[in-house]
Amino acid sequence: MPSVLTDPAPFLSTITTASSALVAIVGGLLVARFVTLGSEQEGAQRVLTDAEARLEAVKTRAEAARWKRLSFDLDRFFSREVIVAVDNGVLDAAGLREVGRYSALQDEEIEHHAAVVAEELTRAEAACRALLSSDEAAEPSSWDDLRRSHPELQIEIEDAWEIKFWQLTAPPARSHNLPGLGSRHLPAMMTRPSLSETLMLQRGIRRDALKAQEERSQQQLEDLVGEVTRLRQAREAIVKPKGLGLGLGILSFFTVVGVVVPLFIMSTAPKDLTSTMGDTVFGLFMAGLVALLGYMAILALRLRVSRSMGGRDATTSPS
Repeated sequence: MPSVLTDPAPFLSTITTASSALVAIVGGLLVARFVTLGSEQEGAQRVLTDAEARLEAVKTRAEAARWKRLSFDLDRFFSREVIVAVDNGVLDAAGLREVGRYSALQDEEIEHHAAVVAEELTRAEAACRALLSSDEAAEPSSWDDLRRSHPELQIEIEDAWEIKFWQLTAPPARSHNLPGLGSRHLPAMMTRPSLSETLMLQRGIRRDALKAQEERSQQQLEDLVGEVTRLRQAREAIVKPKGLGLGLGILSFFTVVGVVVPLFIMSTAPKDLTSTMGDTVFGLFMAGLVALLGYMAILALRLRVSRSMGGRDATTSPS
């Protein structure tokens, strides 16, 4: 059957006009959505930046609280008896626990600090030996005299220096009394008076306060880490929204088949419109229209599902 020839202008102009109107409406909505997303991204980034700054501050406070508690426990555990044991070569946690009092310190913490104490003992011995062998000043009668006369000494662990001082200045007849690997008693010159019950109680209260502060700081840190994680996920959801890319693709396709193609055909100034040309243009127009309507239906369905899930969560959540 021969094709029917008609004037193509009314048909093509109708297709172009209808497509242009739909493209303008949907495109305007997408542009408005992109503008809204830009504002939401800026707001989410500001909130995230503020939360990350607070996280760094909380990390610093948590580390300071942990270090205070750890320093307090190390100071209590590394008594002079334990330092002498370290000087005699005991560096493992099990051996030091036999010498010192009970402590909640981890074995790794004890062994790490024991290595620090060993280095301090080595440095103290070298410095004290050099000072005591010097002829510039009279031999000090006590550790306090030596320390006062040499304020330039960089002392980190004073008990280690005092122990080395007494080891170097002790008379030969008494040097064998210094504690060895199996001894738990120090010479009287190096023994501190026993702590009173009141002081022990105060130290216990102090330790409990430091531990509570550390736990609070750690809890704040964990809470803030979770908050920062949620904010990052929320920002990523804004930066990478679902469906907008597909919407732009469908709108671009509809623009091409509904506006560009008819305008291109009209620009060639055809005199007749065959049924094949009309069917092709109309088919492309309907394909773009169906894709656009389908995209809008999917968005509406997704919104409905999200709303129903939000209502269900609000109903089931505890008051």
